[in-house]
Amino acid sequence: MGLSACSSQEKSADGKVTIEFFNQKTEMADTLQRIVDDFEKEHPNIDVKLTTVPSAGIVLKTRILSGDVPDIINIYPQNMDFQEWAKAGYFADMTGKPYLENIKNDYAEKYAINNKIYSVPLTANLYGIYYNKTKFKELGLEEPKTFKEFQEIVKKIKDSGNSPFAVAGNEGWTLNGYHQLSLITLTGSGDAANNYLRFSKPNAISADDAI
Repeated sequence: MGLSACSSQEKSADGKVTIEFFNQKTEMADTLQRIVDDFEKEHPNIDVKLTTVPSAGIVLKTRILSGDVPDIINIYPQNMDFQEWAKAGYFADMTGKPYLENIKNDYAEKYAINNKIYSVPLTANLYGIYYNKTKFKELGLEEPKTFKEFQEIVKKIKDSGNSPFAVAGNEGWTLNGYHQLSLITLTGSGDAANNYLRFSKPNAISADDAI
């Protein structure tokens, strides 16, 4: 979640401030509205306008490039668009702000850009792998306890003529976790992930390489 450096907030005659919260995840609209309602009860001098629109990514890009930047944005910090916009000064630098101490495990620092923090996490997701116990029993496999055992099991499944993995992909955004987010997690930060890819020789990275 990012804060705009080019605020469009309005102040009314009664001293109330209106800010816009631009939401890119339509499935979260109801939940976010409840959060907004609770926030407004605690801060009666602030009105929050929650904006949820179809094709939010395209709408946001158009608005930012035209200078109509929302005050708060549900953003994807791993995306190159966000990184370029942050470098161009569209988002507020939150580095060193005291409220960052409320965020656990340095999650905000993980997505720092050039060592500056432009976003804070709205949610945290836990990724895992489900396995078919019946199939494991048929193949004589046991649940792996280490990554090495996991790799050995994958090989055994392939050698048996079966596919080790399947990703349903019904919700396309979930694939993001297995590509961009996993690389950021393993390398330590968004900057480190970019450097890992940038300074690797073409075709030098294999799917079997450990990061």
